[in-house]
Amino acid sequence: MLALDVGEFAIPAFFLLILGLGLLAVSRYLPEAIHIPFGRDRRPATTSLSAAVVVEPETTGPVIPTVRTITWPTMIDPDAAGFAPDERRRILEGFGIVGDGWSASVLARAFDEEDDELRIVAIESLAVCEGPLVLPILERAYASYAVPERYAAIDGASRRGDVALLERALRDTDGTVALAAAFGLQLARRDDLVERALGERDDARANEIRRVLPMLG
Repeated sequence: MLALDVGEFAIPAFFLLILGLGLLAVSRYLPEAIHIPFGRDRRPATTSLSAAVVVEPETTGPVIPTVRTITWPTMIDPDAAGFAPDERRRILEGFGIVGDGWSASVLARAFDEEDDELRIVAIESLAVCEGPLVLPILERAYASYAVPERYAAIDGASRRGDVALLERALRDTDGTVALAAAFGLQLARRDDLVERALGERDDARANEIRRVLPMLG
């Protein structure tokens, strides 16, 4: 048998021991972002992406103003799309004079497309027209947030004797609209509805209607 010299293996063994301890230290103390597999735990190494995520500044697209499209004049003339507001106003007022069902259909579209003063003109002209479109448009106009539009709707309801809409408007938050509704009911000889609506109220708006309504009659 060959005699083994232990000293020949002492130095390599020492270096292997140092290497093993170093690897253990690395696996224990490095962050979990780096994983060195040992033994049977051979999960794939994972790397944290938190440091690589770049947060882009929040951006919004350009604000594009909406342009109201006026098409109702083309119901009269296909080439009439470019009418100026003053010209459209005269046409709307003229339809109120004609007052037939076709005029009501044009005014109903104008109500949807116009705004501000021209929309009020469309409501006022529509109120004196004939046809099934009139009352639904007056009800939609009364549902508006704009007081002038609600007032125009109630004035139209007063002209037509629309008792149901007038009775609703007695509770309007605007005093002028509520007074117009009370006056319309008075013209329709429905003072009983006014008295019933105001009978249990003692607020400033109800008291103003009680004060002014006899002067209007």
